[in-house]
Amino acid sequence: MVEVNVKNILFYAKADMPGYTLFLQASDDESKSLPIVVGQYEAQSIALAMEEITLNRPMTHDLLDTVIQVFSEGLVQVSISDLQEGTYYARLHVQTANMIEQVDARPSDAIALALRRGVPIMVEDRLFKRSAVATPGVEEKSNKHGSTFHENVHAITRQAEMRFDLEKDLRDAVLEEDYEKAARIRDKIDALTEKS
Repeated sequence: MVEVNVKNILFYAKADMPGYTLFLQASDDESKSLPIVVGQYEAQSIALAMEEITLNRPMTHDLLDTVIQVFSEGLVQVSISDLQEGTYYARLHVQTANMIEQVDARPSDAIALALRRGVPIMVEDRLFKRSAVATPGVEEKSNKHGSTFHENVHAITRQAEMRFDLEKDLRDAVLEEDYEKAARIRDKIDALTEKS
């Protein structure tokens, strides 16, 4: 197994579906990274974990992290174990009283949980060798759009916080039955998604 770290998060626009590519860099070889495409919400959750930002209400990965901590001995590590037809497969390694249970997970969810808990992210050695690419830039250098890694993470984090606030305002407007206000807020959420 190869231990990896999230080295970079790069935005890409493909058709009408914006997304992000995570580059998981080998801890012992900075020249190679495993690229994994994740959605906007997953990238935001990962960025929040990297910045150690806690929102007022738990997001899905925060909730799952709490459930794992309450009902087991905790998350030990996560692993990315396979690639089939362009889809990566991952596992959560959860310590129970008697053994380590392995639970299937999407890589983006596994990474979001690993970052929240500070546990290792591991990749099968053969998979890493087969799928790794040259690491795109280092933290001090800019990517092709001129943004550094930290700027990318901060931008994703800011967007997640804005979306969280807008979604709260939308819920409040619906509860107050102010549907005109709710429609304006929904439009702002849609515009934020299009800007991503």
